[in-house]
Amino acid sequence: MPIKSLIVFPLLILGLSASAASPMKDKSYVVTKTNDTIYGRIKANYLIGGVKLITADTSYKLDPNLYIAYYNAKNKVLYRSKILPGFVPRDLAKKMAIPENASWLKCIADGKIKLYEYKSHTFGKQMDNALDVTSAISSIVVTGGIPNVEYTSWFIEKDSSQLTSIKYNNVVSAGSKTRKERKELLKDMLADNDKVSQNYSQIKSFTFKAIEKLVHEYNNSKI
Repeated sequence: MPIKSLIVFPLLILGLSASAASPMKDKSYVVTKTNDTIYGRIKANYLIGGVKLITADTSYKLDPNLYIAYYNAKNKVLYRSKILPGFVPRDLAKKMAIPENASWLKCIADGKIKLYEYKSHTFGKQMDNALDVTSAISSIVVTGGIPNVEYTSWFIEKDSSQLTSIKYNNVVSAGSKTRKERKELLKDMLADNDKVSQNYSQIKSFTFKAIEKLVHEYNNSKI
């Protein structure tokens, strides 16, 4: 066998092995309620809203009530299906038989502590929160040309704790607590990490950026 072939052949084998072993980070996917993963490509309808996962032989409408998560490879963003806190306490809502509808929340930080983002607008909720954009044409038609202001809400959970509002730029957020209570909540979540807890005590601001930095530091440090 020629020397060139002797070099190329092993390299080809190594390349195939690396490709087979590496995770499909460049592939979009949806996770079913039975924890099956379906790979494909994301297709969004920016005119009327809605997101689908397209595969070779079919398509899946990404309904947060039907699936538990999906990953948009193009934007490198993970979304999880979550039931947002409501103005009516969850236990009371169950007694009143108020149906629970899930929403797609953008995962800002993933680890022992998880941060999620949800966007809403002055004129109703976004056409599809997962798109990260509103339909410009629809907004103009619905609002009569009045600017549709965007609001951002962040939610937090640790281990199996209940999803709770931690930060928002609207006047009020469903299920939210006072600023003091939310600061205490974050303090309690960071308490088992002395270094991060100490950093938090030295920070006066309670901004989106500060919260994200603290959670990221917590998730990436050894307790």
